[in-house]
Amino acid sequence: MPRVLEDIPETEQRALLQKLANWIVRRQLTAPAILFLEIGKPLNFLGSQLLLALSPFVQAFFKGEQYHKLALILEKDENVELLIQLIEKG
Repeated sequence: MPRVLEDIPETEQRALLQKLANWIVRRQLTAPAILFLEIGKPLNFLGSQLLLALSPFVQAFFKGEQYHKLALILEKDENVELLIQLIEKG
């Protein structure tokens, strides 16, 4: 299991973000997700830690290691912005 973001290849980071964006769009959660991500941008590290608290809900879609990787990926500002763009493209 990776311990830092640099351990996750960039292509895998983008694939996980795309998977999350697709999940959000399929469930018609686009507006609330974008609102939550925009509001949380300044605190994205804390937000990524919140993912760990919400694990019972999110792990229904992201299993084990993928979920941990996603939490690491969302610590970085650029990745949060990329997720917003992927959701908007829907």
